[in-house]
Amino acid sequence: MANILFGRDPARLLRRNMWGRVKGLVGRGLTPCLRTVQVGVDDAAAGYVRGIGRAGQRVGVKVENDLLPSNISSEEVMEHLRRLNTDDSVHGVFLALPFPEHIEETVVVDSLLATKDVDRVTSSALGALMTGRVMIGPATAAAVVEMLDFAGEEIEGRSVTVVGRSNVVGRPLWAMLLDRHATVTVCHTRTANLAAVAASAEILIVAAGHPGLIGAEHVGPDAVVLDVGTNYENGNLIGDVRFDEVEPRVRLITPVPGGIGPLTNYCLMRNLVELIEHTL
Repeated sequence: MANILFGRDPARLLRRNMWGRVKGLVGRGLTPCLRTVQVGVDDAAAGYVRGIGRAGQRVGVKVENDLLPSNISSEEVMEHLRRLNTDDSVHGVFLALPFPEHIEETVVVDSLLATKDVDRVTSSALGALMTGRVMIGPATAAAVVEMLDFAGEEIEGRSVTVVGRSNVVGRPLWAMLLDRHATVTVCHTRTANLAAVAASAEILIVAAGHPGLIGAEHVGPDAVVLDVGTNYENGNLIGDVRFDEVEPRVRLITPVPGGIGPLTNYCLMRNLVELIEHTL
């Protein structure tokens, strides 16, 4: 039976650290302000935004949410972001992705200034991460690394398989793990023999966005499994890993909910604080 890694303990430590750093900024006359931008109503995005608001309140960051209509055009979203770019009272902007299908997501995202891109999703921010120039990554990817460090899991030299290739988790996580000298394999839902590849990993990180994708046949007996899946079925949050099936076979595992999620919100706050500190 595995040890279960809950996010609340590392989140508590990071929250204390962020509270102190935010207090220092407030003492210099600057109260951090984070603006979240959501297009239309989406359960996963709405849940994430609510969590960001709670985390902000606990560390002294002002969080405001802009809920834009689902039928808004790409140009209108870009115009909204351009206004935020020039608003000196807004220090960071979080984009609740994915946007609706009619939105030209890459073009819209890249209209946000990299200096306000708190979740590091613009092409310039991702490029800096991929080339090793700046190792500030998207909050969810950073939370995965933070969780491994908290659990005392050595990353250097380990065999790590990442299932998922999104710009928010899979790709940046590959770069962050590579920077820590892991041997990284990236898989996805179209990978041939996914079970065999995944089962060979010492550390398996699943962020495919497919509920229940990973079962007992995908894991080795001493594996560490981090489930980053955020899927809603009948109003319930579930992961990409079939927890009850996988948990008895592995050494460490994160649940959904309660695993990576609580830590992600404070990693986002850390990104915001570091963006602000970089400009002072």
